[in-house]
Amino acid sequence: MTQLPPGFTGLTLFTQDGERKYLSQTERQRFHEALSIIEDLRDRSFCEMIYWTGCRPSEALALTALNIDVEEQLVVIRSLKKRGKWKNRHFRPVPVPQGFIERMEETHTLRLQQASCEGKNAPLLWRFGRTKGWRLIRTVMRKAGITGAKGCGRGLRHAYGVHAAINAVPESRIKKWLGHESLATTEIYLDVAGPEDRLIASRMWAEDT
Repeated sequence: MTQLPPGFTGLTLFTQDGERKYLSQTERQRFHEALSIIEDLRDRSFCEMIYWTGCRPSEALALTALNIDVEEQLVVIRSLKKRGKWKNRHFRPVPVPQGFIERMEETHTLRLQQASCEGKNAPLLWRFGRTKGWRLIRTVMRKAGITGAKGCGRGLRHAYGVHAAINAVPESRIKKWLGHESLATTEIYLDVAGPEDRLIASRMWAEDT
C-alpha cells in the first residue's frame, strides 16, 4: 500500500485529468460582473455571499439576519462540516466589504429583522433549497463563460482561498475564514498554478525587466 505524505488531505485544486477546480483571478472577476443576470436581488445576494465569504452553499442557506453583524461588517457562519463536540456549534466570523453589507441591509432589511426576531426563531435569509442554490450559481457561471469542474459553488469557494493566498493573507486567517480543520487543507491554496503562479513569480522579476 502506498504511504501518503504526512498531512495529506486528499483535497486538490485539480481533477485527475489536470483540470482546474478553481476560478482564476480573471474568471472570479467575470463571475462578479455577471451577477446582474440574476434579476431577483435576494437570489443575487445568495451568490454574492459565497463570492465574498467562500462559504459552502449549504452554509449560506443556514444564515439568518442574526448572523450578519452590520456594524462590524462581519458574516458569522456556522461551520456545517465540523464533527464531534463542535458539530453545529462552531461559528466563524468572516469580514466582508462595506458595500456588500449595505446591499444586504437594503435587500434583506437586516436591522429590522434583527430587532423583531428572537434568536432561534429567526427566519432564514434564503428560503429555498440547495438545488435552486446550485442552479443560481451555475446561471452566473454560464453568463461569465465559466464551465467544467470549476463552474460550481465549490469552484467559487476554492477561488476565494486562492485569491486570499495570492494577496498574502496569512494561512491561519484563510484557515479560519474557510472553516478548515487543519492547515494541511489550507496549504493547497498556496500551491497555485497557471496565471496565479505567474502573478506570484512576477514579483521576482520586477527588478530585472
